[in-house]
Amino acid sequence: MTAPEQTYDVGILGWWYGKNYGSILTYYGLNRAIETLGFRALMVHEALGYNGYRVLWPDDILSMEFARRAGYHYTSQVHFSELPALNARARTFIVGSDQLWNPVIGRVNDDLFLDFVSPENRRVAYATSFGNRGTAKFKPDFVAKHSANLQQFNAISVREGYAVDTARDIFGVVATQVVDPVFLLPTSAYDALADMASVELSGDYLAVFFLDPNPEKRDVAVALAERLGLARIVVIPNPDGGRPLAEELFADPRFEILDEDAPENFLHAYRAASYVVTDSFHGTAFATIFGKPFSSIYNTHRGVDRFKNLLNWLGFGESRRLLETDTAETLAANPNLSLTLDYTKTNARIAEGRTRSLAWLQAALTTERGTTAALPATDGAPQRPGSKPPAPFTAGNAAWQVSARGAGQDLKVAPDGAVRGNQVWCDLPPQPAPGSACRLTLDWTVRSTAPALNLHLRNPQTGAFHVIGKVAVEGRVNVVRRDTVDFIMPPGGFSQFMLGAVHFSGPGGGAWITGLALDEISPAEMQKAPAKPKPPTHAELARKLALDDHDRFVKAHAEAGRSLTSARARIMFHAHAIEKGLSRLDFRGGFGKISVPALAREMGAWLQAGRDPQDAYFRTAAAVMQAYFERHRQIDVDVSAFRALFAAPVLAQIEAAGTAEGGVLAAAADREPVPEVNADNRFLDVVYGRRSIRDFTADPVSDEDLRRAVQLAMQAPSVCNRQAGRVHVFSDPLRIQAAIDIQGGFGGYNTPPRLLLVTADLNAFLFASERNQAFVDGGLFMMGLLLGLQHVGLGGCPLNTAMNTQREAALRELLDIPESEVFISFVAAGHYDPAILTPRSRRVGVEQVMRHHDQPATDAVPAFRQDEAVK
Repeated sequence: MTAPEQTYDVGILGWWYGKNYGSILTYYGLNRAIETLGFRALMVHEALGYNGYRVLWPDDILSMEFARRAGYHYTSQVHFSELPALNARARTFIVGSDQLWNPVIGRVNDDLFLDFVSPENRRVAYATSFGNRGTAKFKPDFVAKHSANLQQFNAISVREGYAVDTARDIFGVVATQVVDPVFLLPTSAYDALADMASVELSGDYLAVFFLDPNPEKRDVAVALAERLGLARIVVIPNPDGGRPLAEELFADPRFEILDEDAPENFLHAYRAASYVVTDSFHGTAFATIFGKPFSSIYNTHRGVDRFKNLLNWLGFGESRRLLETDTAETLAANPNLSLTLDYTKTNARIAEGRTRSLAWLQAALTTERGTTAALPATDGAPQRPGSKPPAPFTAGNAAWQVSARGAGQDLKVAPDGAVRGNQVWCDLPPQPAPGSACRLTLDWTVRSTAPALNLHLRNPQTGAFHVIGKVAVEGRVNVVRRDTVDFIMPPGGFSQFMLGAVHFSGPGGGAWITGLALDEISPAEMQKAPAKPKPPTHAELARKLALDDHDRFVKAHAEAGRSLTSARARIMFHAHAIEKGLSRLDFRGGFGKISVPALAREMGAWLQAGRDPQDAYFRTAAAVMQAYFERHRQIDVDVSAFRALFAAPVLAQIEAAGTAEGGVLAAAADREPVPEVNADNRFLDVVYGRRSIRDFTADPVSDEDLRRAVQLAMQAPSVCNRQAGRVHVFSDPLRIQAAIDIQGGFGGYNTPPRLLLVTADLNAFLFASERNQAFVDGGLFMMGLLLGLQHVGLGGCPLNTAMNTQREAALRELLDIPESEVFISFVAAGHYDPAILTPRSRRVGVEQVMRHHDQPATDAVPAFRQDEAVK
């Protein structure tokens, strides 16, 4: 229920509202554990206003319906600027579990680091995850910002063992490893939920729970069932939009798909199973909670390290792992596959972890409010013999703020103060004579987004300074560190140590210096200056860019199902499948056993979510179904069972749909009104007459001409008619020139009158195997756009978007391009003088492009089954 305006002991933040069984049951475990300890809990709904990943969640989705059944008290969604008001409603705020601190996930923002919590209230993290083990994902600005936030926490716990090191080494905080919240409750708590299921399963069966199903995993499940002698396979669909794909992949009668998405049904299917196979972290966890024999296919999209950490803690190691490449032969040779599994040691580990973690949670919720999770000054850098706190620092101007902090001094750069000329200094201990070999040692905590920091000596009489060395930041910000620099003492009265503000950029830039020493050393002891790092090879650069593209695709795929574009894509996917069935020469009455029920669900969900029934995608689907029902009426085939699947409001839209918006038509007929432009401009004239134009006249370009060109581009094919192509149009000369400067490929030419950016929206793609489809659909669209510009009398020149991630990020910010859209190409556009010169760009002969494969097939050609195809 929405919480009334009253006070609570604990406010819980995290992804409890997600359409994911793992998230839902994770926060159920945390909520119930906190309330069992005697605290009243308030579930804080997701804040709005951060970025495109934060959305207004429908009130009737799976998670919210469960929240009401579970009796949660929860807040409404508000803008993040209103979160501080919660300080009057709770005295402690806890964040966790889940990958709430993984910057690769687009939903991660400041509220998940409890930045809104007042100093008088507690900040606690329970079993929060940074994601996989690697630390390259933590960019300097992320570390600088959130180290400061995490060091304000009173107590921090993490889910994975390696995250203890990440917390200490990257963010400068002490963390304790605890169990995932699902393990805080005894099995009886989940039995009680399973008893409330709306489905009833019995008998022997293999339970299959894949978050990211594909034909390879399906085939492993079939081979596993055969290996175990289980005739039935019960498939639990991913509740986050995974049912259509499950119905397509598991269409064989041997598979039984769980009827209704609900956490209670998920638990019931697990509890009643004879064996479980899953690619889900929490799917693995619940197999162990119910004591089931199980196998896990580690999910590379969602973090392999999480599986390894969990199964090592449970004592299974790699014994429960299967691979997507496993076959009946490899499974037959696997000695770990049977319908029995010894849980004696595992249950003991779970019980010990539960007891220990509940004790930690109790202590964290009652800890003194002045307690901090920040590392003490001595952590990470043992005090060296003779090391002393530095002499008092003096700031050259108001750009530096100097204050005492513990045994050291805190130096903070004022906002906009990180520029050249702003200096801060202190007296050095008595220094060796000029020409002596010296070693400067600093015990300090750095706050900066700069890649390196210069260290200086200063002459107090003249103000002159001398650089003695440079230390690399390397992401080690907000952690206690020790840096040393060896140098030869210069002449000239340099008796002070100095820092420049220009090197301490970013939020809260500065340093906390706890120790400074200057020693004379022998020349033989001097450290060699580190060699300059080799520039990355082409292969290394290619790998980094490919990984960046992979991360963007994974983010979009992880968010699939929540956005308007994804909802449209699902509707069009099923509607187009029905259109293809309607167009077959060998028409089969009653077709659509997968697509029609799926479209009924999607159209019903569309209206239930309050979306516009006049949306073009929805109207197309309605027209397709009108054509479907009318065709079957004409041939007198009963499809009333399919008609009954559509809710009454959806049927009303189907009956009112226009026949021109969906269905089928003769191949020679016009699909839509043809724009009347350059009727005498023949196709061959357009194709052979198109040139890459770089010099344009000053004649204004009309929006109507661009609209017509885009309309022509929209005739390009797209996978299942999902129409992922997008065109961003820019006319401001300053903005265009700034974009071209970053793009870097239009130098020497005047600013074009218009600049177009063609992108493809990843949210239009539904399956992981469609990882390259955005570039295919986007390329087809862009070629149509270039021909469309030529047809309406405009010149165009495609400008590539082959650039590094820094330039791409700068363009996204400048042009306001969502992360979910991949760049295809810029197009400079405008009117032109036909007499200008253009590169000939001669094309090679057709024989160098087209290759015939007309030799007869042999027995060596591998067989191919349609069910092996990857959607």
